[in-house]
Amino acid sequence: MRIVAVLALVACACSAMGVQTPMDTPANECRGILKIVHCFFGDQAADQDRMIRQLKDDGFGGVACNVSQDRYLEDEEKWASFTSWVAKAKKAGLALWLYDESGYPSGTAGGLTLRDHPELAAMGMLTSTATTNGDKASIVVPPGKLLLAAAFRNRGGTIDLASKIDLSANVSGARLDWQPPDGSWAVLVATTSPIHEGTHASIALAERRTYINLLDPAATRRFIEITHDRYAAHIPGKLGDTFVSTFTDEPSLMSLFFNKMDYGVLPWTGNLPAEFKKRRGRELDQLVPLIALDTGSAGKKARYDFWLTVGELVSEGFFGQIQDWCARHGLASGGHLLLEEDIASHVALYGDAMRCLRRMDAPSIDCLTSIPAEVPWRIARLASSAAELDGDTLVMSETSDHCQRYQKNPPIPISEQQIRGTCNRLFCGGVNEITSYYSFAGLSNEQLRRLNTWVARCGSELRGGRQVTDIAVLYPIESVWPDYVPASHWTPPAVGRVRDTFSTVSDTLFVDRRDFTYIDSRTLAEAKVAGDTLRYNGLEWRVLVLPAVDTLPLAAWQNVRRFWLAGGAVVAVGSLPANSEADFPSASVAKIAKEVFGDTTAPAACANANGGVGIYLPPGEEQKVTSALDAVLGHDVTVADRQSPIRATHRRIDGKEVFFVINDSDKAWAGDLTLAAAGQGEAIDPQTGESRKIDGPDKVVVKLDPYSAVILRFGEPRKPHRLRPNAAP
Repeated sequence: MRIVAVLALVACACSAMGVQTPMDTPANECRGILKIVHCFFGDQAADQDRMIRQLKDDGFGGVACNVSQDRYLEDEEKWASFTSWVAKAKKAGLALWLYDESGYPSGTAGGLTLRDHPELAAMGMLTSTATTNGDKASIVVPPGKLLLAAAFRNRGGTIDLASKIDLSANVSGARLDWQPPDGSWAVLVATTSPIHEGTHASIALAERRTYINLLDPAATRRFIEITHDRYAAHIPGKLGDTFVSTFTDEPSLMSLFFNKMDYGVLPWTGNLPAEFKKRRGRELDQLVPLIALDTGSAGKKARYDFWLTVGELVSEGFFGQIQDWCARHGLASGGHLLLEEDIASHVALYGDAMRCLRRMDAPSIDCLTSIPAEVPWRIARLASSAAELDGDTLVMSETSDHCQRYQKNPPIPISEQQIRGTCNRLFCGGVNEITSYYSFAGLSNEQLRRLNTWVARCGSELRGGRQVTDIAVLYPIESVWPDYVPASHWTPPAVGRVRDTFSTVSDTLFVDRRDFTYIDSRTLAEAKVAGDTLRYNGLEWRVLVLPAVDTLPLAAWQNVRRFWLAGGAVVAVGSLPANSEADFPSASVAKIAKEVFGDTTAPAACANANGGVGIYLPPGEEQKVTSALDAVLGHDVTVADRQSPIRATHRRIDGKEVFFVINDSDKAWAGDLTLAAAGQGEAIDPQTGESRKIDGPDKVVVKLDPYSAVILRFGEPRKPHRLRPNAAP
């Protein structure tokens, strides 16, 4: 289920803001920045009218809004003000997003979800551990209900479950003391408890209240009944006739400690053991020591199964329920996650962030900086990849200069140029809708109108169609799961290898103008191999990059082999295939690794008779991924100077090849580009809307101001050349 047609219902402010709609662009998809106004539009008609006039005069394309936080959701007079505001904004041609909370993180309904239902609060399995070689063990007992207090023989990191000694009688108050027999022992105390202290909910700038449990579908059902159902009851007609999308803000499991605690945490809910047994066929209670303590194959397998189950429950129970509700009411479900930049946090907070993003119709991100070089381009690409994989067309970024203003005295000023550069990076990552918490301090009405014109043109030109790239980069969440043990502060050190490799590979490709799609293991397993190409839901890739990927379902590894045998190129960076979902390590996976990459731990390329090539770059060689790609694939966008600040993305929209090319620098740039297209084309200036004819895609002369961009459009495709190397890069 995907909501695409809803966009056609949204009126546009283009004519009112003086925007010249680019050639062949549907006017109803052309809009400037959507200002996040929440409930600050006033109760009086004059105040509401004044705000709408100001928004229109500044060129904004719409707003994200919610009913008043004063007696949130329960005051009929505030509902009357809200419905009046919404009707006026809609009539004025403003696009509307429905913010689903009184203050982030979404889910509590301003405290109403948990009112009279404390059993729906977020829970954790809290763990305290120690290892000893005969010395007395004395450890903290976490708060909550005792789940386990025991000691196990520790054989080089492998836990001997049969050696269990029950230590529940050694618990006294908040401590456990035990004198072990000779030998090496691992001690574990585990409790289950509501969690709040040290979590995001305890430090959020908006609302610091007890949070709901995303693993419990009953909590989300109640949140929807209290919030979404009341909006549907108060807004006349179908909700999708008024709103583009819902906007959920940083919901999470809360099972990551921002402040140092005396114990580690994993997500928990009362129904987790039953769900684990149903989905994995194993008793979760028996695996707790392995999940918390064991570094061997049994522990890795237990953690893989645990986090897979968590990811399934969160994506289905929270994001899936909201998406299904939105489908019944004719609008998209959207919003962004918490700590999107760090894949290790994706495990703690969601189990699998990509799985959650794929249960939103308008997957979105949070960009808290307006220094262009700091803008998190790769999380924009992650959200837009989730949309691409499922054929969605709307990708939003909540964008602001928060990092330049929060706790800064004086605030760091942000220029029109820098905001434009920020939006350019986001558009280059696949975003096509900008919502805003910007202060816009020091900017004139003229500057605001220019920015909104820019955003409207870029967003409209890049919306729709499909991304065009030959490169797929695997989202390596399964390779994080086996090493993710409970942590008492942020994430465990063992997962840093995958996080760092994933980030380095992604950023290196971006700088080298190697656009790509992030794919998950489901996509890899289900993709069809057609010659040297992987095909999935209208997308095609001829190169697969595996950043620190050592663990995948066997079906995905088998498809990697099929792809390579048929002539595809596979680049493994930092790790070789090792584990399946069932075996750690897997003999079947090791056989595939040897066949595709050769029997080596050094940099190597292994080619076959059909032109397939497997390239391996060991740890420390991550930045050589560009050399590996140069050995197998031409560029989509070629610039003579590899160090130039030019970045680009390529889409196919209505049969046209559309390239969005940005100058990611505070200095002007001039040069020529060669593009993977054919025939005559045109260059469109997003600021003026003016276009000029281009004779062809080779050596296109481009001159760009600082943090500026150009849209290049051609009528015919031309694939980059696929090279067939016989040796290592």
